[in-house]
Order: sequence, then structure tokens, then C-alpha cells
Amino acid sequence: MGTRTKTYFLFLLGNWKTKNVHPDLVNNIKDVMETIIVGDEFSFITGDNVIVMSLKSNMGFEDVDGILHEFLTPHVAAFFLMPKPRKLSYRLDQNLEYHLFGKKPHTNKPNYVNPLLAEELTKQLKSLVDFKMVQIKKNMQENYKKRGTKDLTLDELLDKINKTGMDSLTKNEIKFLNNYSS
Repeated sequence: MGTRTKTYFLFLLGNWKTKNVHPDLVNNIKDVMETIIVGDEFSFITGDNVIVMSLKSNMGFEDVDGILHEFLTPHVAAFFLMPKPRKLSYRLDQNLEYHLFGKKPHTNKPNYVNPLLAEELTKQLKSLVDFKMVQIKKNMQENYKKRGTKDLTLDELLDKINKTGMDSLTKNEIKFLNNYSS
């Protein structure tokens, strides 16, 4: 039985805008990829700080990972390697999609969402929101009780007005001042 060809996604991150780094980096990546890929089975897109690759190899995940760790130049600050999953969500321009994955442009096919997963996530989020709302209500009630039962003094209110102005007074504080002046 022959060796099975696997597809991997590789994300290389670094700051390689400078002209001094670029030729060495390109040669290093090319050399490393030549040891990993089957034939010329890889495609990539680049940006100022990222290279995204789709590659095919007869090597196992651990072997590919080991080669990348050992031989990639330090100019590659970080990388993420992952075997191609059965399902993958992404948003790409149709030309980039074709370039990276070899997929012909598709016609507005809706994304598949597992209904059981969606239902479970909805329950979990609702539970979390309900829990947080109970906490918020409880905190608001405690703060309201604290403000309503505090013994106000004229000196404290005058200090507050002096520091933050009349607009900073609560309704209870204004009521206290009005009662005090009458």
C-alpha cells in the first residue's frame, strides 16, 4: 500500500517588509518546502506580515512540524500548521479560493451549521446571559439600598458639590438639601 498524501495549511507570520530580509526569507521557505511537499503541490498567498499556504505532503504531521521548527529562518516569527480539516469555514475572494484550494467558484451555497450544535450554543449563551442579568440586578438593588439608607450630612454634600458640582447629586441628595433648607 502506497503512502497517503495529506493536505496541510500553513500560516507563516513575521515582519518581512524590508528588502534585506525578503530574498533570504523566500529562499529559506522555498528550500524548506521542497523537503516537505510532493512535487509542486502547494499554493500560497502573501501579505506584508503573513504567508498562507496550502500544501500536500507524504509526511506525517509530526515530521512536517519538526522540519518547520528546525529549518525555518528566525525571520518567521511564528507559524501555525494544521492538517486540512473535513470542514473549514473561511471567507476569500473567489480567485484566492481557487488559487489556494483549487475549488471552482461556488454559487451562493449557504454555510452548513449543525442544528444540534447551534441549539446547544444558544442554550449555553442564554444561560450565561440569564446568569449575568441576575448578577447585575442584584448588584443594582444592593447599590440602591446602600444609597437610600445612607445617613447624609450637610458637610458631605457641600464637599461633593464643591468637588463635582450640583449636577453630580442624586435625587435623594437633592431631596435632603431641599428638606434641610425648608
